[in-house]
Amino acid sequence: MRLSSILVHFFLAATTQAHAGAGPLVRSVEPISGTFQQLIDHKNPKLGTFSQRFWYSTEYYAGPGSPIVLRAPPESESSGDISNFTLIGKLAEILGGAAIVLEHRYWGGSSPYQNLTIANLQHLNLDNAIQDLTYFANNVKLPFDSKGSTRPTEAPWILAGCSYSGALTAWTYALAPGTFWAYYCSSAVVQAISDFSQYFEPIKKAMPQNCTTDMQSAIRYIDGVLSTGSQEDKHALKSKFGLEALTYDDDFAKALVTALQRWQGTMFFKSKTRDPQNMLYEMCDYIENVFPNKPSVMPGAEGVGLEMALDGFARWSKNEVLKSCSVSPYWKGQNTTACFEKHNKTNPMFTDISVGNAGDRQWQWLLCNEPFQWWQVSGPSETTGLISKFLTVEYQKMQCDFYFPSDGEYTNGLAAGRTAEQVNKKTGGWDMGETRRLMWVDGEYDPWISASVSAPGRPGGPLKSTDQAPVWVIPKAAHCNDMMVVNADVNADMARILGEVLAKMKTWVDEFYVEKGKTRP
Repeated sequence: MRLSSILVHFFLAATTQAHAGAGPLVRSVEPISGTFQQLIDHKNPKLGTFSQRFWYSTEYYAGPGSPIVLRAPPESESSGDISNFTLIGKLAEILGGAAIVLEHRYWGGSSPYQNLTIANLQHLNLDNAIQDLTYFANNVKLPFDSKGSTRPTEAPWILAGCSYSGALTAWTYALAPGTFWAYYCSSAVVQAISDFSQYFEPIKKAMPQNCTTDMQSAIRYIDGVLSTGSQEDKHALKSKFGLEALTYDDDFAKALVTALQRWQGTMFFKSKTRDPQNMLYEMCDYIENVFPNKPSVMPGAEGVGLEMALDGFARWSKNEVLKSCSVSPYWKGQNTTACFEKHNKTNPMFTDISVGNAGDRQWQWLLCNEPFQWWQVSGPSETTGLISKFLTVEYQKMQCDFYFPSDGEYTNGLAAGRTAEQVNKKTGGWDMGETRRLMWVDGEYDPWISASVSAPGRPGGPLKSTDQAPVWVIPKAAHCNDMMVVNADVNADMARILGEVLAKMKTWVDEFYVEKGKTRP
């Protein structure tokens, strides 16, 4: 365990007490896998069930009636990583509980169908994702509990998640309350947004000023060529970046935001020494002409000027962006721009309907069909100057029709006229009203913060913290930093907030036993 010693001592007595006198237990240190028969459609149980995978650990479980920490599933294939290096495992350790990871329907080994046609995707929706959580909690027979002592009526269940799964946690509170005792929502994107150009604002704040200045100059120049230049001018520009195969200007614009969109994965424990895998910092070094193994002087806030910045930007594109396609299973090892060619309807990203597809088909369905959208584009509200005006909402919506063309009976939600505003009306979006035992944690430099309750543009301002709905914003943190406890080892603010989060959750869990008149295990 690498959590700071202050936090360890703070919780040592409580953890020891929770484990004392519990009797002999068979504890699982390594996560154990299982399957649960989940309803294909909660509104139509007659359709039957499918096997939904889950993993659990009883390493810190104090015995019957102890808390259950359930991670709301993210939009990906899951694994059983629930050690105390993760927030889920740390909560289980502090609370003396068991930790469970549930895999999202339609991903990994938890899909009711192997071919993800539009017809088969109809049951991948927000309502079913929420009901999966409550149905699982109320009906699962956990191997370490033979007497039903882990049912939500007998033990406090804590639901936790980050990003989409953080929003799923909050939406479960809003739309299916009563099963879970407490909720942990990290970087929770509760507000569906179509033109999500605000995504880039925290990235601009995190960037070195010289890089920002020079990239803005480069983007202005690029947009000028794309807007008024001849076909020869455009081809020459794209060739300079190694992207001459991208005949569509919006495809070219999309390729240029690759590094900006990688910023969200930045972690304190990596970025402390400027993680060489951090593509944003790498791109900035290229733009500022600070190359590996080459003596150079770091320019000031004014940058290096357009000519040198454009040369560096282009060099980065040739050396790094072109690698993006070669790591995809569709073009492994190939020198191609095919992964950026979004006007090609026959692109395997659009046509691969397998569960294990590499085109993110399931997530695209939720974006296009619910529709959450969250298109990271340049729109009327774009103010950073870091992205081309050719990257538009229309470009993103076009891809929905390529992924999910109408088959005569079914189509995608956007094509049917659904809107992000309808999603927010249903869930509450930024405003869920008065909540109890629901905590929010966001990152100051998280590109997704404008879709969270800490959004600067939220009506009335960012949500104010209360005892029953505490809000923390981690200074300079990116996306979901709190879900990796190791970040607290290298960042004092992260360590402080983690301590406060764990203390608050322990208080809420203790209240369960008081209200139920039960002795805490």
